[in-house]
Amino acid sequence: MHPNHLSSEFLSRHLKDRLVSQVVVTGKRQISINFSDGTGLIVDGGSDELLARIERASASVAHNGSQSPTKRQLEYLAFIFKYMQRFGRAPAESDIERRFLVSAPSVNQMMQMLERRGFITRKPGVPRSIRLCVDLTAHGNLGTVR
Repeated sequence: MHPNHLSSEFLSRHLKDRLVSQVVVTGKRQISINFSDGTGLIVDGGSDELLARIERASASVAHNGSQSPTKRQLEYLAFIFKYMQRFGRAPAESDIERRFLVSAPSVNQMMQMLERRGFITRKPGVPRSIRLCVDLTAHGNLGTVR
């Protein structure tokens, strides 16, 4: 199979159960769908067909050059992940405050740090817009968060 001619079965098998972190229109005829584990699906609209390719970002690219999350950052990321799994939407910062028993400025500071390090993305001014950009299963920390 040509690398740019991916079947729907191939795409379904390789992208199943991945969380979409960002969708970007990168050109007149191109769209990029980025997943939380660093995988990207690039779709190009040709003159008479759609060409798709899957790209896997290296760890340094996926995290904008940052290192692995700290233990405390992993706790926040795991809570966000589990909250999204349970409720189908991102938590509000007040939900995070209650979970970790910390102040609003502390949560906001942590969210800014996670965003700066490339572990999450948010839309400015949009509540519950947190999207994970890191594969937490690689850190094996999901089972320890309530």
